[in-house]
Amino acid sequence: MKSQFKNISLYWKCQLLGWGGFTIVVYIFNGLIYNDYVGFIPFAVSIFVFGLVFTQLLKTVLKFFRVLKKRFSVQLFQLSGFTILFSLLGTYIWMKVMINAGIWTVGNKDKERYSSFLKEYFFNLFPVLLTFSGWVLIYFLFHYVKGVRREERLRIHYKLQMIELEAKALRAQMNPHFIFNCLNSIKSLIQQHNEEKSVSYLTTFSKLIRTLFNNADKKEISLYDEIETCKLYLQLEAMRFDTKFSYSVNLDENLDLKSIQIPALIIQPFIENAIWHGIVPRNTGGKVWMNVSRKNGNIEIVVEDDGIGREASAQNKSTSVLTHQSKGVNLTQSRLELDNLLQQRQAKIDIIDKKDEKGLAAGTKVIITINEET
Repeated sequence: MKSQFKNISLYWKCQLLGWGGFTIVVYIFNGLIYNDYVGFIPFAVSIFVFGLVFTQLLKTVLKFFRVLKKRFSVQLFQLSGFTILFSLLGTYIWMKVMINAGIWTVGNKDKERYSSFLKEYFFNLFPVLLTFSGWVLIYFLFHYVKGVRREERLRIHYKLQMIELEAKALRAQMNPHFIFNCLNSIKSLIQQHNEEKSVSYLTTFSKLIRTLFNNADKKEISLYDEIETCKLYLQLEAMRFDTKFSYSVNLDENLDLKSIQIPALIIQPFIENAIWHGIVPRNTGGKVWMNVSRKNGNIEIVVEDDGIGREASAQNKSTSVLTHQSKGVNLTQSRLELDNLLQQRQAKIDIIDKKDEKGLAAGTKVIITINEET
């Protein structure tokens, strides 16, 4: 029995429980006032049956005329009109059926029967109208809330689609930007007539391009692949600037880098920024560190340099002859924000300005934190 009730639609569950509860309340109320429990049973049964039948007919009419699809003002007008119409017809038909079935006796003579019928009709019309109005209000509110929820789900769905498209657009921007900067480095070596280094650079660059192409259509890659890309880039730039800077990559041996997924090219732009806007303007050389470790249940990726710092770099941008652009950092921050919305990765970026004992700029430290559980 319980399993059969579970198979019934929500609408009919509400109908059966609602009209059943309403009938019981009316039955008890009538018994308390008129002290007539037995004689009112047929009336109680008829209220339950007619309530189900007429509200189902009303629902069919509302759906046929698509009332709930129209403007609110039209809905209000038509719902009120159909409620009054069904109340008038329902009361009349219900009374006629009860009288013809011999359950209800109204007057003895034709004239008395007619006047008594009208009196009883208008007496019962008011509670019927109230009952139908209550049913229509509940039906309207149910569909209104359902519609709001459906629109909210659609809005969220479209928003996620838009975020995903924006993320794809940002990913599409990253590779050309990255390749353009590498080609600029090759161009610089060729202009310096350093053929041997140019060939070596091109060989490493081809490995990097192959890696980028392999990951081009992927939303995310393993942390291992990302670090390998960063190593190739550091190798390229170390060849490009010769003794201008050195680098080191330190990895936590306990981390399974191949099992950790991250958005592609989120570390490289910060390494690029550290080299071009931290170390290169310094003219006396410097160092870039990349450390990957686990901290408080999160993966912590640190890119650190001992360059001139962000404040001095910002001042240099307006006066420097450097043509190198590093918009990759801004793209990466935007991509991580979008990725957080899509994947709930809870990734964040902290940028720290390093200072020496005298309070002078001593480089920049970027900390990328990613929740390992995601």
